Amino acid sequence: MDQGKIGKFIAECRKKQNLTQMQLAEELNITDRAVSKWETGKAMPDSSIMLELCKILDISVNDLLCGEVVTVENYNKELENNLLEMTKQKELADRRLLGIGLVLRVVCIVPIVAAVVIVSMMPLEQRIQTVIVIAGILPLFIATPFILKTDLIAGYYECAKCRHRYVPIYKGISMSIHVGRTRYAACPKCGQKSWQKKVLSRD
Repeated sequence: MDQGKIGKFIAECRKKQNLTQMQLAEELNITDRAVSKWETGKAMPDSSIMLELCKILDISVNDLLCGEVVTVENYNKELENNLLEMTKQKELADRRLLGIGLVLRVVCIVPIVAAVVIVSMMPLEQRIQTVIVIAGILPLFIATPFILKTDLIAGYYECAKCRHRYVPIYKGISMSIHVGRTRYAACPKCGQKSWQKKVLSRD
């Protein structure tokens, strides 16, 4: 999607409706700075307000995502292109999230390893050893909810039995055994447990 083109299109449609950036922002219950970012191509409207924005501007969501009024002849083609583009954007965002999750895992392992090495190599009082071990494990406890959240949001898990791909519930992730991005869990479709790999696409 061409954000610059979409931004110019939003500005044109807004002016056709005789609205200032401030007036449009007030109708959408957002700041005029957000509208300015859209129109300069620095940001895209959030999906939660996209329908309301299109209603105000008297355009379709497909028109908005194309950055122009789509003719009947080109409607299906443009719709397909927009769906493909949104799928690519989601996969890219999912890759970034999974990368963040991997970095968090590594960051959490380092203090634990360091604590184990210090405690095993240096003659320290029991109390000090306990403090060092707790300090080493603490980052893992703090980061675990964020790591689980990235696993929940990014991509899908694929059942090894029936190949069904799905987004698990938070409990399903937190209570399952895992090795890296592979988890041993029950498939919501076939009900069988298997080692399920993380994949980025739904198909």
